[in-house]
Amino acid sequence: MKPTERRTRLYTASVVILVLGLTCSVLIALSASDVAPDATLGNPLEESKGYRRSLEMYGGRANLLAAQFMEWFAALWQGKALGITLGWLTLAVALIVALIAYHLPDDSE
Repeated sequence: MKPTERRTRLYTASVVILVLGLTCSVLIALSASDVAPDATLGNPLEESKGYRRSLEMYGGRANLLAAQFMEWFAALWQGKALGITLGWLTLAVALIVALIAYHLPDDSE
């Protein structure tokens, strides 16, 4: 296969990824309901001051920050946030494929 054919196929794949991913992203965002911030993990105990203090006491400030990061990351995969996350991931993957195609060597090389 010639490099120009490979480049054309990769550009086409990039466009297909972009169109399908953004379409799915919009459909998910429109059909999903908003998830309440308290319902991310479903345990009100984890939102209490005592729980947070225990986390910080046993694991330090890093443990508390890690727990908050995990809660935020889990919230990205629910409700409307899932559609937005999928949209950004689609853009990143399509851009990577297009950059790979752009940096392929020419026929003359």
